[in-house]
Parts: sequence; C-alpha cells; structure tokens
Amino acid sequence: MPRQKQMKRLLRLALLPLLMMAACTQQSMLDLPTAPTAPADRVTADRSHQSIGNISAHDFQPPPDPVIVDESVQPSSILPSKLGECADTTITSITDRFGADLTPSKKGADKGTFVRFSNSGVQVSLVKESAIVRSQVFDRVNMCLVEIPKGCPAGDIRGRIYKTTNLRTKETWSLPNDARSCGGA
Repeated sequence: MPRQKQMKRLLRLALLPLLMMAACTQQSMLDLPTAPTAPADRVTADRSHQSIGNISAHDFQPPPDPVIVDESVQPSSILPSKLGECADTTITSITDRFGADLTPSKKGADKGTFVRFSNSGVQVSLVKESAIVRSQVFDRVNMCLVEIPKGCPAGDIRGRIYKTTNLRTKETWSLPNDARSCGGA
C-alpha cells in the first residue's frame, strides 16, 4: 500500500512541470501584442495555404469537411419513392413520438411510436404499435411505399404510407412518414 502512494506522488510530481509550463504559456500568450486584422474585403477565400498562426481568430475558418460518397450503398437501401417500390433497410431507432424511450403507457397517456431507418425513412403512429415495440434496433426490414397522398405540392412527401416487414420477427405494419399529410401545417 505505501508503494502505491509513493507511485501516485511521483506521478503527480512528474506532471507538475507540465502544468507550470502550460500556465506560463497561457500567460505569455495573453501578453503578446495582437496583429491588426485584415479588412474583410482583403481576406482571401482560399486559406488552405495559410497556417492557423498567420490569421486572427475572427478570420479563421476551418476547411470544409470532405464529402465522402459511399459507393457500397446498394440502390435498394434508398427510401422507396414510387408506388409499389420496396427497399431493404435497417431500424436505427425506436422511440415514442417525442424521442423518449418506449415505456409502458398509462391509460389515456399513449405517446405513440416513432421508428427511424438507415435509408432516412421514418414512420410515426399516434398509438403504440405492438409490432414495432417487439422490433429492435439493427433489425433488417423490408419497406414498401403503398400510398402517396393526392394533390401534394412538389417536394412535400409527408403522409406517404409505407408497409414495413421486420425480417426477424416477420411482423408487418403500415404507417405514414409523418403525423400530418402533405400540404398541412
């Protein structure tokens, strides 16, 4: 036991110079004069050749994140967009409509069901769906578009109904992708 205490003390002592150096570095950085910043119209858009030390904190913008295209994603894992079209996908989350874990509901206090899929699809129900409750995250499912509301504005896909079959439990449910249909507020 005394040996462990000695080791801890030595470790603390070994860290002391590093802490002191960090404190001194921060203090000396505060004492440095700041360089005048360039006017906004003279700031170059391409800063890839500049180091972080050559520009002020207000002008620094990190480079954009690289766009990674995953070509291994099969076309069948895309959200179905035409009537009768189906896609295999995976459940990524199962919650109530408000994003909380599904818990036993009290009488009159049903918070519904919300399920997300890896193909960006979602399904929502105002009541707790038993087939979804028995499903699990990472279950493979087959999702088919079975109904598209009529008269929707371009780009508004709310209210589309998908029939989903859990490939593990073999249970099926049909639900819309939104609690409201297209065009509604």
